[in-house]
Amino acid sequence: MSQVKLQGNASGSGSVTIASPNTNSAFTVTLPAATGTLGFGVQIQPISASVASSALTISASVLTLDFRDTTLGSGTVTTVSGTPSSLVISSGSTLGTVSAVQSRIIVIALNNAGTIELAAVNISGGNQLDETNLISTTAEGGAGAADSASVIYSTTARTSLAYRVIGFIESTQATAGTWATAPSTIQGYGGQALDSMGTLGYSQTWQNLFASRAAATTYYNTTGRPIMVVVSGDTSPTNGQNVNLIINGLTVSSTYFALSSQQVRIPVTGIVPPNGSYSATVSATSLATWTELR
Repeated sequence: MSQVKLQGNASGSGSVTIASPNTNSAFTVTLPAATGTLGFGVQIQPISASVASSALTISASVLTLDFRDTTLGSGTVTTVSGTPSSLVISSGSTLGTVSAVQSRIIVIALNNAGTIELAAVNISGGNQLDETNLISTTAEGGAGAADSASVIYSTTARTSLAYRVIGFIESTQATAGTWATAPSTIQGYGGQALDSMGTLGYSQTWQNLFASRAAATTYYNTTGRPIMVVVSGDTSPTNGQNVNLIINGLTVSSTYFALSSQQVRIPVTGIVPPNGSYSATVSATSLATWTELR
């Protein structure tokens, strides 16, 4: 029979009292079968990331997480504890990141039949990660071919598993897929960390970026949150105006006017997802305004 031991701390002088609640019922507290410090309430998950030999290694310390049921029609919760094996993003694997542009990689804990495993995905891929669904993953492969922003990668491919988002990693690599620069930010989720992925407008302001923006130039949203872009152009009295806003390679907003004697300024606007690309093109006109909510 295993035993439960209480151990004092030689450096402290206070006392800790374990008190029973006022109840006539019997309760059982089951401790996790793992080494670590128990947290109470919302806690920030302990994750780490390092680069070596042009590869990115993602790790987590002991985790105790509640996972939803794999049957979406069930509200049953399963608590799983353990220290997951590290996930290696091999040299050459870009995860859909872009050279010299800051990326945000989401770190995910999978519940594989009671064993916690790690997975990772580029936030720019647009995957549903609100923990109300199940996800499937693709094996990273270890051969430098994990290159899609929309694919969730794990050491071994998994199908339809419950998951928890446990943090994110931000880094900028001179060459995408050559993981040589240590991450600039490593953030476990918990507490107020989720505010960084809040709704559009939360802790954001409108900014006039006309002086630093140019037509037909691609920019990236490296804020880690959605931003709104508004661009307009001035027509020529004798030519038509064509202004397009392109986000992630798709024209999401466009205007065209052909007026022979008047000038018209009408903006195009769109929301750029985190790490998304955006640009504006104009014809027979010039840029007049460029503002962003960021």
